[in-house]
Amino acid sequence: MELKNYQRTTLEKLANFLREAKISSSATAFEKFRDAPGYSPNYFSPIADVPYICLRLPTGGGKTLLGSYSIKIAAENFLERENFFVLWLVPTDTIRQQTLKLLRDRESFYRLVLDEAFDGRVKIFDVTEFRQLLPQDLSQCLNIFVATFQSFRVKNKEGRKVYQSDENLTPCFRDIPPQEFFITDEGGHKSFGNLLAYSRPLMIIDEAHNNSSPLSLEIVQKLRPSAIVELTATPAQNSNVLVAVTAQELKDEEMIKLPIELVECMSWETAIDSAVQRRTALEKLSAREAEYLRPITLFQAESKDKEVTVDAVKKYLIDGAKVPENQIAIATGERRELDGVNIFARDCPIRYVITVQALKEGWDCPFAYVFCSLSKIHSPKDAEQLLGRVLRMPYAAQRKIAELNKAYAFAVVDNWHEAASKIRDNLINMGFERDETTKFVQTKLFDEPTTIEIVTSEPPRVETLNLNLQAQTFVDKTADGWRVTIKNIFDDDRAELKSQVNRIFRNDDDRKKLWQAVTKDNSEPPKKISPSERGVKFSIPLLCLDFGDGAKPADKDFLPVDWKLTDNYDTELENFSGDVQRYSYRLDTNGQKVTEKFLGSGDEFLSGETNWTIAELIGWLARKILTPDIVFEDFAKFTRQTIERLMAEKKFSFADIVTLRFLLKNELDNKIKACRSQARQKNYQTLLFGTEKIVRVKKDIALTFAPNHYPEKNFYNGRIEFEKHFYSTIGDMNSEEIVCAQLIDANTNVETWIRNGTDAQNSFWLPTCTDKFYPDFVVKLKDGTFAAVEYKGENLKTNEDSKEKNLIGELWADESGGLCKFLMATKNSDGRNLQTQLKELLN
Repeated sequence: MELKNYQRTTLEKLANFLREAKISSSATAFEKFRDAPGYSPNYFSPIADVPYICLRLPTGGGKTLLGSYSIKIAAENFLERENFFVLWLVPTDTIRQQTLKLLRDRESFYRLVLDEAFDGRVKIFDVTEFRQLLPQDLSQCLNIFVATFQSFRVKNKEGRKVYQSDENLTPCFRDIPPQEFFITDEGGHKSFGNLLAYSRPLMIIDEAHNNSSPLSLEIVQKLRPSAIVELTATPAQNSNVLVAVTAQELKDEEMIKLPIELVECMSWETAIDSAVQRRTALEKLSAREAEYLRPITLFQAESKDKEVTVDAVKKYLIDGAKVPENQIAIATGERRELDGVNIFARDCPIRYVITVQALKEGWDCPFAYVFCSLSKIHSPKDAEQLLGRVLRMPYAAQRKIAELNKAYAFAVVDNWHEAASKIRDNLINMGFERDETTKFVQTKLFDEPTTIEIVTSEPPRVETLNLNLQAQTFVDKTADGWRVTIKNIFDDDRAELKSQVNRIFRNDDDRKKLWQAVTKDNSEPPKKISPSERGVKFSIPLLCLDFGDGAKPADKDFLPVDWKLTDNYDTELENFSGDVQRYSYRLDTNGQKVTEKFLGSGDEFLSGETNWTIAELIGWLARKILTPDIVFEDFAKFTRQTIERLMAEKKFSFADIVTLRFLLKNELDNKIKACRSQARQKNYQTLLFGTEKIVRVKKDIALTFAPNHYPEKNFYNGRIEFEKHFYSTIGDMNSEEIVCAQLIDANTNVETWIRNGTDAQNSFWLPTCTDKFYPDFVVKLKDGTFAAVEYKGENLKTNEDSKEKNLIGELWADESGGLCKFLMATKNSDGRNLQTQLKELLN
């Protein structure tokens, strides 16, 4: 499974942190790589010199998958071992069972990640199965034990099997010397807890904020982990949050359904009816999707001593809402009608699930779209996790139909707007940022549908409406013009019609009729509309390459397909060193006393014998370093030359290199990346700036900005008004960029302009040797020409990145034959201020 961008970035930062922590210290690494605004910058660890880090991911972010990858990253960047223990701690038995199922399934992505990283030598245990551990597993396998924190969190260890001496483990202790922290029984038998503590396990903690009590930290200290990785939506105050992923990032990566459309209802019957109607409408829309999709409604009933019980909800669904009984399943602690049911199967009839709190965790069904809370929203504490059940996006990809990209919630309330604040609080508890909750919760009151009818001079552009409104709009030609009837209009429909009134009709009188019918008053519709809403077209030519088969956008990877590592690339690993800080002790017994002798530290303990061959080491490195663009023979030859050079020039024995193979893997990987970058840069220069002219800029190969899709995450909310921006909203700008935008907007030759985004599908870009360059502003001039403007502050205008962007921008302009212009704008350039630079460009 291809990782999402935020997942890949999170794992890269974890790898950087662990690599630095091994070289310097965890506190230094945390300070250097922390990327979590709003969280404490102070590093804390219950165990000195043990990396203790938190990855903050909102609900739906894929914590279990990142947990699997974290094991691989820790092995390669910190532990430098392949055979070790992992203690994977989860908050509840439900999550424990789910995690075990995912990790044991050899076809799941979670297990495939581990099998690929550890050559299939992976064993998964429930913590109660520790007796199945074999002595050879300690030296030959990655051993993952899944447990709840409660398995270890106990002041009185009596009765806890992990702390009880167990003679079945005696073979595993045969080659382990005595330790001062071992507790043995009269027979000399030791516990699984002793074995864990001796092995220094990697600790993965799911929802770690539940486990930050002083007792929990004491248990962590006793288990002596080598490193700790927390995965949580809501970190504790003392968590070392390395990366904080936002809900917006999950939405952008199509992992979750947002926004949440919330309807407040005064009666539980109305809430059920509304939820059933919404699910039915969604199922009709889902028939247009390519993948199979059957929307499901999740009802949260009240407990047995209340009015709206599970049975009351089911009875009303059957008798009042006319739902077939086979479409209803009950999931409570006592009634488990979902057990053994493949809810994703096409022949599964279930469309409604009734629960109280049994599904609050461990139940993952992206088909769930509608959440309906039938108890008063302020009373059930578990609403937040039930709401989380309807946020996951089917197939982790945005649906083509907009209504299927949202989640829907219905709540019974005593007072209007009561549910909104509670839902927002619940979202914060699920890992949303506070300012995201307002944006992602759309509230409306339950209202009766109405119908409007107007006669207009022109037919409406119905295609500008959402699919629900399109289905409810009827247009008939009459002698007086066009009769437009829109049926079953609710409050959110009225809001949609108001927002689109200037696009539905071109004629001002028709706009006014629709506006007044929707608003039910005599007010005037807003006059100011953006160029995109007026129907202005904006297409800007792209830079293309023509290899003889026609010009095509230059979005290729500039790495030559036939490049080789052995083509004159240097094999020296400058940073490879045997100066690995390690301490050696000799443990022995003298009568009844365990003695300990410090032997020293440093390289003198590296040298020795090894059973590895150089071919085996090269094969191991090839499996660890992903090089799909390099043939194995080339990789093997380059790697052999590198190893031989280390032995000849740095006087390492082959056994030393095998011992330091994880360090070799990292340094060799970096070396190959540097070689790859050189090859890419050389080919980029040859193709775009060489003597053979293959660069083209043609008006008919252009990026056309979609009128309804502006791919920005953060928006400008300043006091300055702009008249010519292509979209009604503007992407965020800093103070210097705002000045630049003002000058562009005020220029009389400018027809329209865009604060350019970074989405390759709907933003203008130019190729760099490794990526895409997105100029800050793109401009359409009234004479039919175009301009791209990149603004750089004084401290950035001369760096290598700016130079590369300036070169490709000028190439694009030069090859356009006067159709395009480019400016690398600065506050001052050769005595010309910003206003002068832009005037010269645009006039």
